[in-house]
Amino acid sequence: MSHISLNPAKELVSPSELEKIIQKALYPKPIWMLNNSVSDEIWLLSKVGFNPTYNKENNCGYEKMSFKRLVSPGEYLTDKNWKPLLEDIRSSLLYLNVTGKISRPARIRSILVTATSLLLHVNELRRANHSPTARTLEQIKFSELVDYLLSFQVNRNTFSKIESVIIDKWNSTQDIDWPQLKIESGLTTREFKSLRRKLTLHLKSNFQNLKFTRESLQKYPNANYNTFDINVDLAPKGKTISNTISQLEALYTSRPAQTYKFQHSPMKLFSSGQTIFDRMLEAQKTPLIPANVSLHALSSALRFARLYGQPLRQYLSELGKKEKSRIQELGIAPSTSRRYLTSIRCYTFNNTKIPTPLKDLNITSWTGEENGGKVSNSSISVCTAITLYTAAIWILLSSFTAGRTTSMLTLRRNCFTQSPIDGLFDIVLRIPKSSEVLELEETHRPIPDLIYDYGLEFARLVCEIEDRRNLNTKDQEAFLFSGILSERSIAAYRYDDSNVHLYPLSDDTIKRAIDTFQDWSNSPLINGKRWYPSTHQFRRLFAVLYFNFSNQSGLEELSWFMGHSNLDQTFHYAEVSPTDEWIEEAELTIARIGAKLNSHINGDDTVKKIINTARQKSQISTILEPLVQDMISEHKAKTGDTVRFHRINGENVFFYFSKTEE
Repeated sequence: MSHISLNPAKELVSPSELEKIIQKALYPKPIWMLNNSVSDEIWLLSKVGFNPTYNKENNCGYEKMSFKRLVSPGEYLTDKNWKPLLEDIRSSLLYLNVTGKISRPARIRSILVTATSLLLHVNELRRANHSPTARTLEQIKFSELVDYLLSFQVNRNTFSKIESVIIDKWNSTQDIDWPQLKIESGLTTREFKSLRRKLTLHLKSNFQNLKFTRESLQKYPNANYNTFDINVDLAPKGKTISNTISQLEALYTSRPAQTYKFQHSPMKLFSSGQTIFDRMLEAQKTPLIPANVSLHALSSALRFARLYGQPLRQYLSELGKKEKSRIQELGIAPSTSRRYLTSIRCYTFNNTKIPTPLKDLNITSWTGEENGGKVSNSSISVCTAITLYTAAIWILLSSFTAGRTTSMLTLRRNCFTQSPIDGLFDIVLRIPKSSEVLELEETHRPIPDLIYDYGLEFARLVCEIEDRRNLNTKDQEAFLFSGILSERSIAAYRYDDSNVHLYPLSDDTIKRAIDTFQDWSNSPLINGKRWYPSTHQFRRLFAVLYFNFSNQSGLEELSWFMGHSNLDQTFHYAEVSPTDEWIEEAELTIARIGAKLNSHINGDDTVKKIINTARQKSQISTILEPLVQDMISEHKAKTGDTVRFHRINGENVFFYFSKTEE
């Protein structure tokens, strides 16, 4: 299970310097901190993949982390009487940074959140028991630490009781009075957070009449969604518990920086949670997009980029010229054009000819406000057309590069390059998990020339929108999926002096764009539902397709494509991780080979026995393949074994069964 690693040998200062720093509590400012003093109550944390210096100068590319967090009912960490605790937690975070145990700001935030959440939970329990408030890390008892971890587990009776209240009182999740329900439940903040999360998942899965805001623009129920099983899913996620224990262990590791030292080592006491939980939920694999859905998405994205990319950019250019001309005709200063924006947009749209290649899109408005923002296959707005274009390019680039979401969002506008040596085309990515550098190291990945051309055309459109808004940035500093692509930004003119163009679009915005594209392109339905992919699923699609097209022998190449730091990481994905791209594919490969009567498989005795037994039962390949899959599943359920595989002399793949815990 993944968790925050506490690296043992990446100290930023010598041991003697560290001792002086601890004694005087004068810690250097971390490279990812944009504000001037470590004593500030709000830290400005540079985002991974952003240039801290550039972002500080332009007031962008960072997140705020406030120390003003509840640590007891009605009391905050920044209150005067909590100063010793504040200093210990702040010193702990700085100690972890200066010793090189943690280098990413997001991990710093998670430790702060967990530390204050633990204190709040402990003090809510103490208040209920009329016990003295715990004001330091040192005062936290072992039993209270255990109770905090157990709070991630949801009680079945409490769950059913609160669910009944919700169903009786409300018709939409937006209307639910969660604060009142917390009071009625009598749970601590941490306990209620777990309950609320599980309740939302269960209601979403089992009560279709309740309205959910996130899916309000999706035309169909989402086929890419796991049903919530109340008999199973009330248990905590193993990954969540492992991460929480690791964050608490960070507090224990940073004891040298604390005046009132945290007494317990969660790693030694609880391992990854197995010592206190009877059962934890294993991490689920990223679902593989069904073949017909993925191929439809790819072909639709290619078609959109080919037919509409260039004319859409040219149309936007003409709209910008007409808009500027109209503003000049009215004698309105760009800074005051906001009040006239609706009428200007209406005039501009009605007096700008739509290019012939775009006629099929049936663009009928600038913003689509008259349609209530709903996607229609019969007519769309200019904003929706650009949203569809954004989704199409994301689908193409993520499918052909296997880029993680962070890698995709941090693509620069000049990411498309051509090698002067061989003339082939590359895309420049930033790989988060193989880099210790905050801004992330750049790496080149080959892409087809067609994707290169479509990517450049999309980059030109982003430039066009920036030019219209007079918000020009250098290509090496601008993001390809720039915030300038948001509908609000497309609809606005030059009155807005925000720095939206200095940020990439959010993951949620990209997700909604893909949802819109799936509906607009009439993605195939699955039993009345539509598959709305997550941004990460195109990465797994690449992995599975590559492994198949390389005849199950391209692990080294795939490891490089996936951005793994070494081949061992790829084997980890293939053989250990419950969220890997390979375990399911390995099983399917065994079944496919088994269905070919004359094919030999390189496998251990168990694998060969399953195939031989299946072939004795049937000689028909269409029956053999699912039969082998069923027999593999039966063996796994009976023995607890897991399918694994490795390369033989760099050529063939050897399949075998091994115990999961190995």
